[in-house]
Amino acid sequence: MQISGHGNADQLATILFGVQEGAPVGSKRPAPSEGGKDRVQLSQRAKAMQQIRALADQPDTARAERIDQISRSVEAGTHNVPGRKVGDAVIRHALIDAVL
Repeated sequence: MQISGHGNADQLATILFGVQEGAPVGSKRPAPSEGGKDRVQLSQRAKAMQQIRALADQPDTARAERIDQISRSVEAGTHNVPGRKVGDAVIRHALIDAVL
């Protein structure tokens, strides 16, 4: 069985990691194995998506520390965010939402 998709995750992988589209799905059929067993063959795109998922699943201690620091400053009432950073984040999220 081969599963192909031409959607949002593909576009995001291309933008983030420069993943190029490989050969068309189903362009060649492998010869059946001698044991009569099924074979699974992953495309380059599927391998790239596995790498993305593995990176996303890794814990990020620096991020966790930064979140704790921000949480403490918000609770203390000392957290200040410049308007430019807010605007940049809004634009960045709008662009990501347009891709997804």
